Amino acid sequence: MLVFNRLTQLTLGVILISTLSATEHKYNLGTNITPSEYKAWDISIFADGKNLPKGSGNYKDGKEIFATKCAYCHGDSGKGGIKLDKYRSPIATLVRSKDDTLSGEKPKKNIGTYWQHSTLLFDYIRRAMPYENPKSLTTDELYSLSAYLLAENKIISKDTIVTEKNLAQIKMPNAEGFICDNHVDTKNIPCMKDCLTPEDKNFNKGVVVDMKDYLKSDCLIESKY
Repeated sequence: MLVFNRLTQLTLGVILISTLSATEHKYNLGTNITPSEYKAWDISIFADGKNLPKGSGNYKDGKEIFATKCAYCHGDSGKGGIKLDKYRSPIATLVRSKDDTLSGEKPKKNIGTYWQHSTLLFDYIRRAMPYENPKSLTTDELYSLSAYLLAENKIISKDTIVTEKNLAQIKMPNAEGFICDNHVDTKNIPCMKDCLTPEDKNFNKGVVVDMKDYLKSDCLIESKY
């Protein structure tokens, strides 16, 4: 009887300790993100201009900003050629030269020859530049740098004021130079036998399309089946 009571007491003790541990233990896995914290990361700019903040910029201001905050890596007027160290190749040009082309033996990829959307300039510069201090530029500085680089590539005139209302409307020279990646293994329904190919009529039948307007401006496939 004594043994039974001892076992009962021991069992009850283990249950009590386990219960207390479960209710009192904190795992320190973090806290819910606040709206202000989320907003700091929610900075994606879409091809059609969605999420562009209010602001404006011009060529003159952009030229001054570029000279003080960008040229030491990207070279005068964005012409590149700066070698940061012996291990890396010189920085490539941001500006299209007269004979630059994508169809040559060595395609020249820069803003004027390759970039698909003008809003990419704003989005990328805001995220990543200046290299040593990203996300430090103001909204107006970003619009000014966009205006400067677009004008240097002869895509807009130097007197164009770039704002959230017109940046997405600026058509890039290579806007139509991209194709949709609609391979079976990335876009279509899973298939292991007798799979359709892009040449088949119903190839896109199983494609799941996000019909949100701000995504349609990029490279999605619309199924008509």
